[in-house]
Amino acid sequence: MRDYPTEKRLLKDRLSTLSLKLPTSARSVLSAAVVVIGVTLTGCATSPQNTTTEQQTFRPENSAQLEIIRQQLEAGEFGNASNQLQLLDASALSPLGRAEWHLLSADTAIGYLDTDAARYHLEKFNELINSANQDQEYRAALLEASLLELDGEFFQAARERDFVSAMLPSHAQDANHDQLWADLMQLPNEEMQVWAEKVPGTRFGGWLELAAISKNYQMTLDEQLAGVRNWQTTHPGHPASLRLPGVLTMLEDIAANRPQQVTLLLPLSGRLARTGEAIRDGFMAAYFESFKKGSQVPAITIIDHATQESMDQAYAGAIQAGSQWLVGPLNKADVEELQSRPSLPLPTLALNYASNDNSYATSPPELFQFGLSAEDEAVQIAEQAWADGHRRALVMIPEGNWGERIYQAFEEKWLALGGEIEETQHYPRVKDYNPNIKSLLNVDSSQARYKSIRSLMRRSVDFEPRRRQDADWLFLVALPDQARQIKPTLAFNFARDLPVYSTSHVFSGEIDLRKDRDLNGIYFCDTPWLLRDSELKDEVEASVQGGQGSYARLYAMGVDAFRLIARVKQLEAFPESRIYGSTGALTLDPQHRIHRKTECTSFRSGEPIKL
Repeated sequence: MRDYPTEKRLLKDRLSTLSLKLPTSARSVLSAAVVVIGVTLTGCATSPQNTTTEQQTFRPENSAQLEIIRQQLEAGEFGNASNQLQLLDASALSPLGRAEWHLLSADTAIGYLDTDAARYHLEKFNELINSANQDQEYRAALLEASLLELDGEFFQAARERDFVSAMLPSHAQDANHDQLWADLMQLPNEEMQVWAEKVPGTRFGGWLELAAISKNYQMTLDEQLAGVRNWQTTHPGHPASLRLPGVLTMLEDIAANRPQQVTLLLPLSGRLARTGEAIRDGFMAAYFESFKKGSQVPAITIIDHATQESMDQAYAGAIQAGSQWLVGPLNKADVEELQSRPSLPLPTLALNYASNDNSYATSPPELFQFGLSAEDEAVQIAEQAWADGHRRALVMIPEGNWGERIYQAFEEKWLALGGEIEETQHYPRVKDYNPNIKSLLNVDSSQARYKSIRSLMRRSVDFEPRRRQDADWLFLVALPDQARQIKPTLAFNFARDLPVYSTSHVFSGEIDLRKDRDLNGIYFCDTPWLLRDSELKDEVEASVQGGQGSYARLYAMGVDAFRLIARVKQLEAFPESRIYGSTGALTLDPQHRIHRKTECTSFRSGEPIKL
């Protein structure tokens, strides 16, 4: 039998702990005006009262309306719910009714992404918790978790969902567990492992251990499957053991149906030979790693694309070899040609992207596209800068189509988040970037104003040039040689304190302490292959004459291409899922384009900080 009084006390303590207080200024604005829905708060801050039988039921004239509002919110009809709440006289409600009103208002605020309003209403609910019923208390705890998720506090949100899980009605537990798992998937693997060690033997520790297994990109498919089975054995009564979350439900099916024969189509001669060789060697390194670990591996046929007259000839060779998958081609023009076809002879993992226009909407269902998209990195930088609290950006991008594509992806995401772009500088490939940077930072305008003042006053005046103050960060797209000049020039122009974010292109892939000291402080995102240590990377590095060098990311791409063959169908079946690979966290969009989310770090003492 459930101990409701104990649950009530625990929830009350939990809500009191989790409630986040608004600043006085924000509180006064909200109470004087409206909270998302524009409802005047008169009479809604009544002090908690003792629970009575009367307080445990809604007044008849209001109960039906409150229930309608709740149904509207469950259906995602926030506008209708807002209008109904405006019409309701909250001051006339019983304490139980006011508690419900605050819950509905918090739910509406979260629907509108208004976190301040949601905090306010959850605080008010907590003041009335002694008059609340069981259902309301559980809903309040779930709203607290949703609020934490909006704030990007995924670890705390997961803890809150775990805390309330056992108290929820059985019909609500599955959805709560699914969201708990989604929260954990947002966390770095190392963080989960550290916390799992701090809370051993607990239900939440079990969640963390399983999530760490799911996110371990160095595991083969068979190792991951064995890890999950072992976890289930050691956690027989855990909710996730009884109902595996997310894609883990598919692991056995994925392992049983992986392809037995694969053709790898790459340019191994001609001008793209070095690129093709790097991808091939990464692909085969992952193959031999799996083989050495006792995993089932497909037979591999390798075709030099440079020797093929057409894609039809390449497909014919793959089919003759008995292949169930084709990995390749690499050339963008070939990918676009495949994209224009109604269907393909074999499931195909192309190693590039067709042009991102409306034509891909009719892409054949057998075609999947995977590559190292700079546009994905631009989107991630926008998200990271926003999460770090920046709102007004300056942008420096190289002239030309490549820089423009990156800028368009960044601009679309940054503006959608609510950010502002104060100015954009399209710079040419030159030896001296000082004129471009002075213009971007308005330092030249500052100096011009000084000259004008000095001319008017006909004498010298004290003067210290200043950079513009209306921007709080810089998005820089630059190659290493360019960035090594641009970063010191920013400091020379009084922007030493301006945060600089960049794509992976700022890092050559090779540690050069002497040259890259000029990059210190630049924040950038790159593949886990370059930012983390792994046995496979060390083996590849040792086997390649002269090391991987600037081709390191292509080796990582080859590794992930091998691992994706068996898992593409997993991404297709669970669109919200991710595969944690050597190039980043991989997702699949409805057009079968695989996107990457990389990992972020910064330069310190001339090298990226290892994660």
